[in-house]
Amino acid sequence: MTSSDFLILLESFKKFMLDKGFSVIGCSDEQIFQLEDKYGKLPYFYKIYLSIFGLEAGDFKKGTDILYSELDDINIYSIELLEENDIRIPLNFFSFLLHQGYSSLFFIDRQCDDPDVYVYTEGDKIRKTKLKFSECLLAEIDYYKE
Repeated sequence: MTSSDFLILLESFKKFMLDKGFSVIGCSDEQIFQLEDKYGKLPYFYKIYLSIFGLEAGDFKKGTDILYSELDDINIYSIELLEENDIRIPLNFFSFLLHQGYSSLFFIDRQCDDPDVYVYTEGDKIRKTKLKFSECLLAEIDYYKE
């Protein structure tokens, strides 16, 4: 998938959410720069996502931490989750989602525009999913729309 295709799909979902009456607000370029200053380079497709849904995303993924304002906690608690279960933290780890404190989605290849997604769920081991970040997000959007 190209970044243009991804952007078009996210803009379409944004319109869908706005039509339902939800607030959708993306991060500013400055906020994304600040995030990279703190965590290092982030994948291009993830930055596209942040630019559209980073601050407010309606009820998309309600009950799951995914927003810009939650990223510090997402990463702190994801690392704690791994450490508490004696799982070594992968190099270049960045978690973009934490569900109920027991399951985390993350990527480790920050040089890739659309990196592979990894998952850790408490009591399990780290597993590489079969999805790139864009595919993972679009699958979540499809699930939400059902």
